[in-house]
Amino acid sequence: MTFPRVQPEPVYRNPEAVARAVGGKARGNRVTVHAPGHKKGSPEISILVDPSAPRGLLVNCFSGEDPVAMKDWVLAKCGEPEFTPGDRSERPEPRAHLKLVRRAEPPKPFNDQYLVARGYHRSATYDYTSTDGEVLFEVLRYEHPTDTKTFVQRQPDGHEGWLNGRGDAVPYRLHELAANTADPVFVVEGEKDADRLASLGYLATTVPNGSWPEDLSVLSGRTVYVLADNDATGDKKAVVAIDRLSGIATAYRIDLPGLPPKGDVSDWLDAGHSQDELEELCLSAVPIAANDNAPPGKPLSIFEWTVDRFVGEAPAVEYLVDGVIPLGIPGMVSAAGDTGKSFALLELHRRVAFGSGIYAPPIFGGRVVSEGVSVMITSEDDANEVHRRIAALDEKGDRFSSAGKRMIVVPLPSAGGARAFWKEDRRLGLIETDDFKRICDQLHSIEGLRLVTFDPLASFAHVALNEDPTAGQFVCSSLARLATETGATILTAHHMRKSKAPIETLADAREAIRGSTALVDGLRLAYAMWPADEARAKRTCKSLGIHYQPNRIVLGGVVKANGAARRIMSTYARNESGLLIDKTSGLGTSAPAQDDLRTALVIAIEAAANAGAPFTKTGASGLFEMRERLPEELRRIAKGRLDALAAEALERGEIVRSAAKGEKTAKWLDVPGGLFAIGLGNFTTGAPR
Repeated sequence: MTFPRVQPEPVYRNPEAVARAVGGKARGNRVTVHAPGHKKGSPEISILVDPSAPRGLLVNCFSGEDPVAMKDWVLAKCGEPEFTPGDRSERPEPRAHLKLVRRAEPPKPFNDQYLVARGYHRSATYDYTSTDGEVLFEVLRYEHPTDTKTFVQRQPDGHEGWLNGRGDAVPYRLHELAANTADPVFVVEGEKDADRLASLGYLATTVPNGSWPEDLSVLSGRTVYVLADNDATGDKKAVVAIDRLSGIATAYRIDLPGLPPKGDVSDWLDAGHSQDELEELCLSAVPIAANDNAPPGKPLSIFEWTVDRFVGEAPAVEYLVDGVIPLGIPGMVSAAGDTGKSFALLELHRRVAFGSGIYAPPIFGGRVVSEGVSVMITSEDDANEVHRRIAALDEKGDRFSSAGKRMIVVPLPSAGGARAFWKEDRRLGLIETDDFKRICDQLHSIEGLRLVTFDPLASFAHVALNEDPTAGQFVCSSLARLATETGATILTAHHMRKSKAPIETLADAREAIRGSTALVDGLRLAYAMWPADEARAKRTCKSLGIHYQPNRIVLGGVVKANGAARRIMSTYARNESGLLIDKTSGLGTSAPAQDDLRTALVIAIEAAANAGAPFTKTGASGLFEMRERLPEELRRIAKGRLDALAAEALERGEIVRSAAKGEKTAKWLDVPGGLFAIGLGNFTTGAPR
């Protein structure tokens, strides 16, 4: 049984008239036009002029706008009333239990008279073949004396004639790629460039109208050089090509030097450049860093990791800043606005690259003990500001010596603008960008790299760090891998949110770090800095004998660490040039706060255990009995208060009682994870027991 359907009356329209009405271009019975507000790139709206369609028009939009709104816009341009969704006179629908399937219309005979009538002439024919050399379809290039060139595709009809369009896409010059599987392959933007390179004896290919085929097995495992045209479209197509080749071939991007705007490899060769230059560029290129480009790693075997493999003495922790910032870990320096963290980080880089004297004040709570190459990439300061800051820090002119090559500071505002290192792709999800992969390649090539800083993190991470824990974990994992692969400490500068109540403890500071907790938890170390409240700042300035100014006194300390780290609150004072100078030692005669005293006690207990001479809480090796081994501020307090501080630290889990080897009683004090705490501690000769 069939159901009667209401068929709309045919509406005949002239494609050229539709094109003029909407401001687009007509090709046969199809009109393409930019959507409202769009002016660049490929047209976003396709209009099929079809008498059987409602009002003679079928409208499709590819830019994400509301399809109904776009159809209304086209209808209004053509003098028609708006489209009404659900109107059966507009769009006849079958009964609910019937399902109509649109069948693809068979291709029509090829005809290019509509182009010839407008003054176009065919200038080239490009055959796309099978691996056996059979022509599957052709791309025809048409040129016009005044208008831009255009391309049309056609396919054989099997009777020595031609039909419009093509079947599935294949790489250009496929039969040559299949016949020679050893030589490298050039990927270019158009057939003209592929033919030019082929005439020089190279394997070269492209794809029809930017459409990459699903089957790229002919390029599997090969070396591919992607030659980018010098314009935005060329860059976009090169990025797409490398993305499609990822995991299939080893891809290199080649940006030809001296290429004019909108120029391609044919223009470059016409300008007098040689094949030798092209080959030299390819041989010196670095492959695009992508996980998929790397050879498959060795399969993971859990049976290789039984603990009997850990023979001999465990390696000691290497530090960048003694007792505070380990070497080869990802970390963060977080601070409130206008605190001076970027200047302090720049000074840290200077000390790593140029070294520092034994009388230099601590920085970030300790002394720099590892020297080498440092790289700082900042998206906030331009070259002039970096110049002023370097000049203020480097009064001796060390940057003009051979050591100057060891300190690299990249001011992105003066080097092409900010870059996204991490972002969310609609198709792939969270990704590392090509910019980040190129930076990683350069960092891997540096011998003696010790420190890398990205300032600030938010400028490089175009993901939802504040709301999405997954985004925070992704960025942290990326930084951790870079730290492991380079052996350098990777720091990010980050911001702290404004707090209504003053920050009094390191725990308060950790809570004030902006973003999801996954960001802090995912890094090995977090150091926070914040301005002291006015009352404390005035007391500190008076003790130091300096004039009080707002934001002159800054507090800081480690608020998170995976492993041993000096968790003492440091006090900084801003000098004339704006640099924060650690003045903690100069405040030793003033009475520290309770939290600071307890922190100092924890640090002393940790240091004693690491030295093989641990304390006990009481007795012959007790804290009070051995107080001459404690810092000055702890030596001056009464026995009862010292016991109370130790008891509070035990209750908080900041220290633990541990048993030494061969002993059953847990009496030796250590920090969680310390050598005595995990049963590996050894007493030094003559140490109290």
